Amino acid sequence: MTSKKPDGALRLRVLGKIGEQKPYNCYQCIRCTSGCPSMKMLELKPHQIVALTRAGFIDELINSGIVWTCATCLKCKERCPQAVAPVDLILALRNLAVEKEVKVPESFLQSLSMILECGYITRPQPTITRALEKIDREKLGLPKFREPDERFKAAFMKALEKTTSKESAP
Repeated sequence: MTSKKPDGALRLRVLGKIGEQKPYNCYQCIRCTSGCPSMKMLELKPHQIVALTRAGFIDELINSGIVWTCATCLKCKERCPQAVAPVDLILALRNLAVEKEVKVPESFLQSLSMILECGYITRPQPTITRALEKIDREKLGLPKFREPDERFKAAFMKALEKTTSKESAP
């Protein structure tokens, strides 16, 4: 983090994007952090991200890259006794980072590209059993994997545009 001054206007923009979850309700019990699978990779833990957002250090958060390491597993949202939902805050910070044209990690862009291409962040993979037998969807009797149609792609792009458009900012 830097020694910059907090930005109240940016804080209000982020708070306006997260809906009912209010970081001001957070009393730093750390339950969100204790259940976080990404905790060891994070320079700042979920409860610290909430505290820094409350304090207005938005630029520092979106420029640090911390918001991109969240696994979005929703455990923090489930565990929070105050319904603060750090994950919603992190997603709002990601959206703001895109709006401000902060560099998005390449792996994140690849995941979005795969969603457009096949509907998931990865293609279905065959697996190997303990008996070293290769099992795929067909062998398991599962339906053939369907590629997304044009309607899905259009809806996905529309959702991305809506999420990142400057008009959606309060």
